[in-house]
Amino acid sequence: MSNVPNWNDLLPTMGAIESMAPEKLQRVDGAIEQYSITLGFGIAAIGNLLACTASNGQTGLNDQTATDIGWLLESLGELSARLADTGNAVSNRRRTLKPRA
Repeated sequence: MSNVPNWNDLLPTMGAIESMAPEKLQRVDGAIEQYSITLGFGIAAIGNLLACTASNGQTGLNDQTATDIGWLLESLGELSARLADTGNAVSNRRRTLKPRA
C-alpha cells in the first residue's frame, strides 16, 4: 500500500506554489477555501449522524461502521489540515507578489 498517494501527493508543493502565475494562485486559493468549508460541514454532519445513530436504541451502530467512520474522519482531518497549510502557503505567496504602495 506504500504506492498509494496520500493527500500531500495530490496537493501542490511549495515549489509548485512558488512557480504559479497570480491568476492560478487566485483560483487555487478560491478552491481551497471552498473545499475547506465543504469538508468542515461534512465532518460536522458525520459527527451528527454518528451521535444520532449511536444513541438510537433500536438499531444502534455496528462495530464495522464505527471503524469505517473513524478511518474516514482521520483521513478527512488530515486533508483538512493539509488544505489549511496549502491555503496559507498560497496566501503568503499571493501577498509577496502584490506590488507595494
